[in-house]
Amino acid sequence: MYLPQPTGGDYELCPAGTFIGVAYRVLDLGTQRSVFDGHEKFSHKIMISWELPEELMSDGRPFSVSKRYTWSMHEKSALRKDLEAWRGLKFSDKDFGPTGFNIRSVLGKACLLTIAHTENADRQYANVTAVSKLMKGMQASPAKNPLVYLWLVPEHWNTETFNKLGQGLQGVIAKSPEFAELSKDEHDPNLTEPARDLNDDLNNIPF
Repeated sequence: MYLPQPTGGDYELCPAGTFIGVAYRVLDLGTQRSVFDGHEKFSHKIMISWELPEELMSDGRPFSVSKRYTWSMHEKSALRKDLEAWRGLKFSDKDFGPTGFNIRSVLGKACLLTIAHTENADRQYANVTAVSKLMKGMQASPAKNPLVYLWLVPEHWNTETFNKLGQGLQGVIAKSPEFAELSKDEHDPNLTEPARDLNDDLNNIPF
């Protein structure tokens, strides 16, 4: 018999190249365990997701791509590097701390994304390799996906939003000690605050 066609559900690989991206999701993944060269490490991770408004899948929806970061503003951290390139402006001391830059403010903002394909275990993945500011004159359509912000603290936690995430993401977040701490108080009203449209909330947050 001839070999059957490979099956992979409805997964469509995001194309490689440089495209306009619009951030639509910021997730706190909590403290995650990793092992590198035999050494165990625990780091606080976040994830930013973008849609590509000009690159559409076969069903008409925009492709999307995500990147995970260590939650760090060290001068050599990937998150700081990408945010500074995205803004076209380096951070200063006033940008840090409670009155400084809020990561939530990237939601709905456009940038240029460079995406490359890598292969692991016979499967291809689309990885964000560079983030930069839009060139002068470039315009981006508003995000079609709902804007999602979820952080592992009671005041920014929403159970309904969490339940709408894919099972894989839910599993990652559920491994974190921050999620375990929230789960102790799952009946606290703060953990089930009504979902709201973030488009209005973000209008007054400077990027």
